[in-house]
Amino acid sequence: MLKNIASRRTDHMVGSPVARGNVRRGADRAEIYSLAFSHTAQWLAVSSDKGTVHVFNLKVDSGLLGHDRLHSTSDSNPASPKPLSSLSIFKGVLPKYFSSEWSVAQFRLPEGLQHAVAFGHQKNTIVILGLDGSFYRCQFDSAMGGEMTQLEYYNFLKPEETF
Repeated sequence: MLKNIASRRTDHMVGSPVARGNVRRGADRAEIYSLAFSHTAQWLAVSSDKGTVHVFNLKVDSGLLGHDRLHSTSDSNPASPKPLSSLSIFKGVLPKYFSSEWSVAQFRLPEGLQHAVAFGHQKNTIVILGLDGSFYRCQFDSAMGGEMTQLEYYNFLKPEETF
């Protein structure tokens, strides 16, 4: 599904047969540890060395997905606006930076520790696994965005440290 990801500075070019876009996770350079697409290809989750997991709302080409499938999916909301930089009026001056789509939701983790991210079975949930044995299950609000809600925490290497 993934054709090309070019990581330059803070924006990430994403291309697939279904979704194409330019997404931004912050203002400084970061090393990407993990990428995951939702089963509908509407959402992209990214973890980095900055200790954050970001969820982006991607543009979905309904012709490639099939019209019926796009409208029957439970986690797609075509009416919800995509968050753009509040300084998008300057997009003629710095087009790539200000016209990028910013993350819809974020979750903070210990910085520098590698984490892998995946979408959960429940709607708008993310599963995060750390190299330190940590397991997080979080939920994001696809309409309001913002910080994700931690639903569960467990450390498989230190069972006494629980949520």
